[in-house]
Parts: sequence; C-alpha cells; structure tokens
Amino acid sequence: GNLLDERLGAIERELSAVAGDASLCAISRSAGSVPGAKYLEGRRAAVVEVRRAMRSGRPLAEIVEDRSTAWRAELELTEERSMGPDWRAYRAGGVDELDSLAGSS
Repeated sequence: GNLLDERLGAIERELSAVAGDASLCAISRSAGSVPGAKYLEGRRAAVVEVRRAMRSGRPLAEIVEDRSTAWRAELELTEERSMGPDWRAYRAGGVDELDSLAGSS
C-alpha cells in the first residue's frame, strides 16, 4: 500500500520533470542508456500492476517476483525482435522498478 503509493508519487514527479525535455536519457540497470520518459512510464506501469495485484491479498514479495518474471521476458523479447529504443526503455524501467521493490519488500 503505502510503499507503492510513495514510489508512484516519486515516479510521477520525475515524469513531470522530464516531460519538458523529451530528449533526456535515463540510465537503466538492465538496458544501459534509454529514452528517459519511456523508462519512467515503464516504472510507473510496473508499480500500478503490483498495486492492482495487491487487492488479491497475495504477499507483496510474491507479486513482485511474478511481475518481474513477466517484465524480464518482455524485455528479452524487445531485444530478440530488435524493437525500438522506446519499447526497450519502457520494459527496462519496469524491470528496474520491480528489482527495486524486491529489494525493499
């Protein structure tokens, strides 16, 4: 609950800051240099997914592990299919955010 709300708030603030500078690059732990806004959107989407899944009553750690597996598979697909940097950035953001949540849960 509260941890996820805090993460979401922080990501929203960062997104507002980069929205004015779409060329900004982010450095992802899983993908290197990526388009900043897309990276943050991926981070936000991952938190929203986890928050939604929390309603089922499952433990946070279990949900994070489950979503992390799915996001990693999607990130690998973007590389295998040579999808554009925006897709890679989006997926990398989600993976990094889920790694971060795993570390704090």
